[in-house]
Amino acid sequence: MKAITCKGKHAEICRAFADGRRDEAMSLIYGFFRSEENTDSYSVQLLTVIRELAEDGDSEEMYRMRIRMRASGDRVLINLAQFVWAFETGGMTDAAETLAGKCLSELPKLHRSMQDFAEEEGLSTATEMAGLRIREAVRILRLYFEAYSDEDAMDKCDMLSLDMTRVFLFMRGNIMSTDMMQAARCAEKLGDTSKRDDLCRELVESYGPIVERAAGAFSSEDRETLGNVRDALSMLVPDHSEFADRLTSAEKLISALG
Repeated sequence: MKAITCKGKHAEICRAFADGRRDEAMSLIYGFFRSEENTDSYSVQLLTVIRELAEDGDSEEMYRMRIRMRASGDRVLINLAQFVWAFETGGMTDAAETLAGKCLSELPKLHRSMQDFAEEEGLSTATEMAGLRIREAVRILRLYFEAYSDEDAMDKCDMLSLDMTRVFLFMRGNIMSTDMMQAARCAEKLGDTSKRDDLCRELVESYGPIVERAAGAFSSEDRETLGNVRDALSMLVPDHSEFADRLTSAEKLISALG
């Protein structure tokens, strides 16, 4: 599994497991239980899950856990995903598999809770940051499933990542277009050309106007979006020749940008 950079208040525990320092990791967990830092609403349950998996290979607490936005779902998911990586990297493969399966099964429910939260509370800088944490967690989980060539799980990650990006990160053109393109490739792989074309058309309609902008005004995010527009047009052109001129324009602009 590819290396990641662990972040957050439990990063030190993750690194200890990843380095094979299991006893040290367990000491850090028990130390956290006793510490005054233990003040948030999710860490006790989260670290109880990790302790049980590390000690017993399974976790009763994990089956009670529900990853939802109103219970700090974004922070819970990113921590759990990092522990999947830490367990796998540290040779605790059974624990990693169990935890990864739990995370994957909770993603559709987290998506629904994100929608409910957005409808009831609205969007803000806080929800944008939550969206970024969730997207990073799904990326880590996908890396895990990719390491085992679990195509079904990878496809679920690709599709659910787009679903969740639409809720909290729809204003980020580079992120939206990247996730739409990944979902389109997934649909193509699964033989669903109708869904592939629908996603590519939506991407081109939403972000295609970027091709008309002056080359000197492009940020790194704009370049990422432009690349996704070009890729969507490339996917459409073989069966939809009406997009050929737009593809040529996008390719010329990318060439001009260097």
